[in-house]
Amino acid sequence: MHKSAMIGALMIILGMIILVLFAGFILSVIITLLKVLAVVLGIILVIGGIAIMLFGGRWWRRRTRRWDSPPAST
Repeated sequence: MHKSAMIGALMIILGMIILVLFAGFILSVIITLLKVLAVVLGIILVIGGIAIMLFGGRWWRRRTRRWDSPPAST
């Protein structure tokens, strides 16, 4: 075996050991990030729902008025 192959194999083994030892920590970080993402998504949905309730009717009325009006002249 070449020296670089042995160093590569040693690095792979050490990396696997570190990942196994810190698996709990890594999972807790991932779970925490997913919880933060869920909170941000929930806040965005609540704010969007409030905005649609307050301003949605006006937006839809504006959109339908353009299409409901008859042509000026034929």
